[in-house]
Amino acid sequence: MPKNVQSVMAHLFLGEKPLGHARDFTWRLIRRRRRPFLLLPTAALNTFIGLELYSAQRRRAKIWRALLPVVLRSPGAAIFQKFTFRASENSDLIRFLSEQSGVPFAGLPAPAIKFGGTESQKSRLVLLVCDQTNRPLKVVKLGLDASGRAATDREAGLLEKLPANKLGCIHLTGRLRTPEISAFATDYYPGASPNDDAGMEVLFHSWLHPGPAQPIENFDAWRELETQAGSAAPDAWPPIRAALAGNRICSTLHHGDFAPWNIRAINSQDLQAFDWERGNLQGIPGWDWFHFVVQTSILARRHSVERVAAELEELLRSPRFEKFADAAGISSMVKPLVLAYLLHHRWVVQPLEGGQQVDALFALLAARWQFSPPLHGKSTGRPGVIRAPADPPGLWADAWGQLNSAWSQLANVFWEPTLSAGDSRSLSSYFKSGWPVLLLAPIWLAAVANVQYFYANHLTLLPLYALPCLLAAWKINRRWGTVFAYAGAVLGPMVAMAKDPASHPVDLLCWNSVMRLILLQLCVFLTDRIRQQEDLFRHLIAGDRRTADLAGNWAVVLASGLGFFLIAWGDLWTGPRVSFLPLYLIPAILLTLFMNLRWGAFAVLLGALVGAFEEYVSRYNTSVEKVFGWNFPMHFLMLFVVLLLLDRLRHESVLFPPAKAPWGLTHWGIG
Repeated sequence: MPKNVQSVMAHLFLGEKPLGHARDFTWRLIRRRRRPFLLLPTAALNTFIGLELYSAQRRRAKIWRALLPVVLRSPGAAIFQKFTFRASENSDLIRFLSEQSGVPFAGLPAPAIKFGGTESQKSRLVLLVCDQTNRPLKVVKLGLDASGRAATDREAGLLEKLPANKLGCIHLTGRLRTPEISAFATDYYPGASPNDDAGMEVLFHSWLHPGPAQPIENFDAWRELETQAGSAAPDAWPPIRAALAGNRICSTLHHGDFAPWNIRAINSQDLQAFDWERGNLQGIPGWDWFHFVVQTSILARRHSVERVAAELEELLRSPRFEKFADAAGISSMVKPLVLAYLLHHRWVVQPLEGGQQVDALFALLAARWQFSPPLHGKSTGRPGVIRAPADPPGLWADAWGQLNSAWSQLANVFWEPTLSAGDSRSLSSYFKSGWPVLLLAPIWLAAVANVQYFYANHLTLLPLYALPCLLAAWKINRRWGTVFAYAGAVLGPMVAMAKDPASHPVDLLCWNSVMRLILLQLCVFLTDRIRQQEDLFRHLIAGDRRTADLAGNWAVVLASGLGFFLIAWGDLWTGPRVSFLPLYLIPAILLTLFMNLRWGAFAVLLGALVGAFEEYVSRYNTSVEKVFGWNFPMHFLMLFVVLLLLDRLRHESVLFPPAKAPWGLTHWGIG
């Protein structure tokens, strides 16, 4: 611990008054990035409780937090420096802690102490105060120097003005002011940090003020944007300003840093927010919700910019947010409000971490939502100003960059929203509205299975098994589509096994069922992703008119070709009874994403031909009409349907921006 911090800490617990009765408090110092982070009392129970001050969000941090109590109870605790400070009963801070906890000085447990998150915030401390039974009772925030005292007073002043009995609003239980420190106490709230925004619409609705809508120009945040963003981002701000100026919106309570690490949730309907340092009684609605999604995605989940944008778009299209936007009077201006929030966070708040990702996110969404500023001139390092072309990377660096992007884009195909609460209704709740499909699907599957058993030995009927899965996913929901996907995946191999047990052992049954399930579930997954999009058949009819950029994606094409060769070799080596059909989609998906649909279609055409050739040459099916007149087109159709759904999704989803954008965005001056 730095000497200046150590001397300040010692002075806090002794004070300037006569010593009187005194006792020693002992802590273990936990460092983070080589800076003081936590002082945990050495008592075993108090150590565990003291970790309540640390709301770990990233996976590695959660593991470290879970292991820390074990380490501190073992001989390994010696790696953490021990500090002992003498406390006087006459110290102003000690008397305040004793008053808040209701515990006399003689029995007062040592409080756990958390330092500010950065070096510039070391002038602020957070203390966790327990009662005599070591139950967390109060949280005390304390400012040491002039800036720390000013921030503490500002937050305490806001907490005093928060409305009583309002969901999410905490309140002061005491204040301490001396010439040297400023502190306030609030109740301690149990619970965990929320994983998503479930139930938050209730809180945000309750925060809306019931009075008449106000011009957006009346809000402090707007005036800050005019001052800061107008000069820091002169090309990016005018289009957003033009879209918002003159509109009237409802005001709301604004927390300012509404992120999981500042929220405790006992359940989805009982949320409490603390750390109101950036709060405002008259804020812009929606900004706290946007902040929760953006900051959680960037700082906690470490998502790519495309995934952050996808999380935001998932929020904006959710019925919960649409209802809130209508109540707040922002339904017609949601997208420019999101962009205004990003500019405010970047240039007014000026975060210490994640600023570049916010820049890139603004660039991506502004271009996608057609709020792009004009591109001109040379780079100034600000959004909206074109950057001079950089020197091309070397051959291997370019190849590595392409392959990294390919992996990222392949992962984006299977992206699912993690921050917007999904549909929690049971399967049975859909029966009333979807009973015709639920009745037709099993009948259809049974009919196809009978046709396969009696009339279609060695014929591919997978597209027919896929029809009820697609219909259920489109008309009802994805979970019912998945139910029929499992049924269709297992039914075909089981019929084949019943027809010819000697040729279809159990291990082959399991493998082929898994391969079929992958294909069917891909169809269900992609159908569910695009079913809420408008004008479904527009791109399917118009076709893919992209020009294939072979020079810019040569490494992806080469890797896809090599992957196709290995899959085909494995397919030929294992024989026609072992299905490799969905594996051909891996190179085909990459070619569709990075080149165009025609390249992907050519890859699955070759894959279907390999299967047909193998089937005919091995004498598994000697009928040319059955192999090339039925099985070959059915294999191609099944694979091409997946590519067609993917291409439709690629046209509409922010996860798949134009070529080079995933790793560049250099046309925005961001890179």
